[in-house]
Amino acid sequence: MTRVFDAVDRLASAMSYHRDRHGVLAGNVANLDTPGYRPADVQRPATAGPASMVRTHAEHLAAGAAPDTRVVFDDGGALVGPNGNAVALERELAKIDANRVRYTTSAELVSRRLALLRYAAGDGNP
Repeated sequence: MTRVFDAVDRLASAMSYHRDRHGVLAGNVANLDTPGYRPADVQRPATAGPASMVRTHAEHLAAGAAPDTRVVFDDGGALVGPNGNAVALERELAKIDANRVRYTTSAELVSRRLALLRYAAGDGNP
């Protein structure tokens, strides 16, 4: 039964990531005029495959799902202004827009997946 909801869980995780990233990118725009401010960004850590941890003894705990952690890093724009601020408004707005598209796509996919499950649970009645 858990396999049915795996896609929804992955998409919900993606939506949470894009929500968190939007907050960080909006903070960059809010600090556009702050002297010495360095823009930040968020990325998900690279996920290892299922072969990364092997249960070698029967009494060992089974490897669970990796926590959905975020890594915040200094985005460090290429151009630094005279006051030391490295935020480029156009660049940050482009990243916000791309992030918005990804969030909207994930939300639409979750909505459609849940509609299919609702349809199946209702014996085909809409």
